[in-house]
Amino acid sequence: MKKIFALCCLMAVTFLATSCSQDMELSENQGYLSLKINTLVSTTNPDGTRSSAPSNYAPKQLHVEIINEAGSVVMSTNDFANDAAFNSQITLTSGNYTVRAYSNGWDGSGSGFGVPYYYGTTNVDVMAKTLQTARVTCTLANVKVTVEYDQSFVDNFNSANTTVSSAKAGVSPLSFVMGQTTQSGYFPVANLTAQLDVQNKRGESHSMTREITDVKARNHYILKYKVADSGNLGDGTTGGINVTVDESTQTYTYTFEVPKTSGTAFTTYATNAWSTFAYINAAIASKTSEFDMAGFTLQWKKATDATWNDVPSSALTIDSEDKISYKLTGLTAKTDYEYRLHYVKGDDEVNSETASFTTDVETEIYNGSFESWYTSGKIQYPNESGKTYWDTSNPPSAKYIGSITTSTTEMVHSGQYAAKLTSKWAVVKFAAASLYTGQFDALVGINGAKLYWGTPFEGRPTSLHGFLHYEPGTINRTNGTEPSDAPASGEDDQLGLYCALLTEQLHVDNTDMSTFPDWETDSRVVAYGALPTSQCGRTAGDWLEFDIPLVYRSLTIKPTHLLVVCSSSKYGDYFHGSDASVLYVDDFSLIYGTNPATK
Repeated sequence: MKKIFALCCLMAVTFLATSCSQDMELSENQGYLSLKINTLVSTTNPDGTRSSAPSNYAPKQLHVEIINEAGSVVMSTNDFANDAAFNSQITLTSGNYTVRAYSNGWDGSGSGFGVPYYYGTTNVDVMAKTLQTARVTCTLANVKVTVEYDQSFVDNFNSANTTVSSAKAGVSPLSFVMGQTTQSGYFPVANLTAQLDVQNKRGESHSMTREITDVKARNHYILKYKVADSGNLGDGTTGGINVTVDESTQTYTYTFEVPKTSGTAFTTYATNAWSTFAYINAAIASKTSEFDMAGFTLQWKKATDATWNDVPSSALTIDSEDKISYKLTGLTAKTDYEYRLHYVKGDDEVNSETASFTTDVETEIYNGSFESWYTSGKIQYPNESGKTYWDTSNPPSAKYIGSITTSTTEMVHSGQYAAKLTSKWAVVKFAAASLYTGQFDALVGINGAKLYWGTPFEGRPTSLHGFLHYEPGTINRTNGTEPSDAPASGEDDQLGLYCALLTEQLHVDNTDMSTFPDWETDSRVVAYGALPTSQCGRTAGDWLEFDIPLVYRSLTIKPTHLLVVCSSSKYGDYFHGSDASVLYVDDFSLIYGTNPATK
């Protein structure tokens, strides 16, 4: 975690090569060095033994050393600003020198209030009979910490103390007492820990600890404590935190939101949000012996609203471990919501952290009214031209018998058109008309086909709704491979109609039943529903209104594809049925209810 500290002193010594008017006073291997030191704001740290700053420590009183290539100090001062020898031209033998400047009298490796430590160094080449001017930049070499208590904090706590400790061994912690400590503290460069100890207005004492890592010299860490709207100090860690950074001054401001009460705490978990309802999960993490359930509510609202709606505790399901569940209904699709747990009794008021969620979209079936059709060659498609959503059994059958799934005006529930599916004998094999969401892939033999089942989809509907009219013929086509529950020869044919929500598009071959999913066990199937057998026979009257519940295998997995399949002969994939069966379908839609069926 990055932290921040302000720069505190910058000093400089600039190097410029110039001709020297005093050449005659120098030997052949001597030159002049001039030091110009200005105080600005900045960084760094020399080695040294850890110690406490002396009582008369003056951070901006600089110790300056000039060190030759052999490492020997050829000249030094403990007070650069007031040393005349260092404020005039210095005569040195030609060579490379290191100029080092730092706060005099202390190495900055301990802690203390009001004791910044500055350090800087540079190299310079002194050349014969020339004047060099050096600029040394001294910057803050330790770490600054400031603690601030917001007025709301002062108003709501009897006392507060923040103890800041260094991870460096032997460094004394510093105590910042609310209402007393006004100075900033300084520490050597190492990770820091800030422990807040408070006593609230009820006389309860609690602590909260935060670690500050990745600490660097020059950083200024401002720890600001203010009262939070919610939370608990009982676990020693709870409390909101916000960090802002001012790069220009290397200042990191930590704002800690600390709850004014303690003993009661709540936890909110991930929400499973559908389009019109959401499963809320939360818990009472801790509570006092005086906790009164009458003061406990679940609050929720649209993210854009200002006012919370209340759900009383009596409506919530709370188990023996204080885990809470609730089904929140009456929501709007594709909308942002917030919720929290709220408790109030007398002066004790606690809110959980606010949790947010977004409800699902309610995607509709494209061309569910079957008003859009186009023809390409001999094949009719139930889409607008260029759109791939619905497909049919027309591609494999059209070569021999034309389109067997077509638009019709002879039997329509609403609008101008409906879809008509007609089972036929296709030269050498039986062909059941089908209508499905997906795409035709390729022919297999004379009358078989590979298909892509499912079209991209977003949403979690609870049922498929629509209208159908069925005129079954008598079973007259079979090859003995049909399932045992299929109607026998001489009995009425049955229609097929089912819907599935999938996690991927399926690739099936209607000549190979092993490529078909097991709707009960396939992990790619999120939900499935089929028209019951009792409704798969002859329609009494013009139209049968149906509603197929989608039975969910999981209430948390979101589907990516929608599959709807209609067939004029339910067992047509086994080449079993009647070549006189006709199915009409119209006005398909998805229902987004509040009670999804489950296995």
